[in-house]
Amino acid sequence: MIEDYTEKMSNELMHLNKDDQVYMKKMVAYIGAKAYFYDDEALGEQLYNMVCDLKVAEKEGIRAVDYFGKDPRAMVDQVLAELPRRSLGSYAGLVFILGVILVGMRYLMDFTWMMPLKIQPLTYVVFLLNFLVFSQFIMWLWSKQSYGEMKWSWAIFISVISLTVFLNIVRLFSIYFGHIGSLFLSDGWAISLAVLVLLGFAVMAYRSRDRLMTSLLVMGLTFLVTGCWIRFVNPETANVLRWLLPLIGLVLFLIVFRLQRKGKAI
Repeated sequence: MIEDYTEKMSNELMHLNKDDQVYMKKMVAYIGAKAYFYDDEALGEQLYNMVCDLKVAEKEGIRAVDYFGKDPRAMVDQVLAELPRRSLGSYAGLVFILGVILVGMRYLMDFTWMMPLKIQPLTYVVFLLNFLVFSQFIMWLWSKQSYGEMKWSWAIFISVISLTVFLNIVRLFSIYFGHIGSLFLSDGWAISLAVLVLLGFAVMAYRSRDRLMTSLLVMGLTFLVTGCWIRFVNPETANVLRWLLPLIGLVLFLIVFRLQRKGKAI
């Protein structure tokens, strides 16, 4: 499992000196921009082996910059060229999983902010496609920043502009085309579907043991509580709670994510 290699690699990184940790994190960021194209298992094993090799080299007094070179991108590209490419079925599986997570979270957000709830299938599809393009672009952008090809201030500026473009594409599509094939749900059906989405997240978090999925589960639960409160307890607080509770959910997401990271490092 790729998660096993990722966890083991993180543990091994903790034993490197700080300079070598920074060096390897830059390398991982560069590889991450191309990770979609290669087999997860093979890529995870290769990264883990590289960290282990560096750990052995450190004991002999060799630093990462001496072991891999000042700019290891050419070496990394050569290593990646020898790895098996991701299969078509693997691509389809990856897009499906990302789709379930992203569409599920988008639905829970709509459940919080929209009364009555209207499902817009085309908007969900555009949201997913835009996210795939946006996330790949951001990884490529920050891999450039890692090796000094772009200042971090420019990377942040371009990231913010790109996020704004991404959100506005989805918003404009929703305004002008979202009504096509849309469906209104009663409160009962809306809540039932929201609970099913959260149960799906819970199963994925349990099976993957991934801290990101666990954090998303906590955030999704906050959206569910907010939507139910607004519908059945106190509708007059809708304007405040629609922003306050999701913000609390985001804070809880970051806290859980951080705590799980520390827990694995101990």
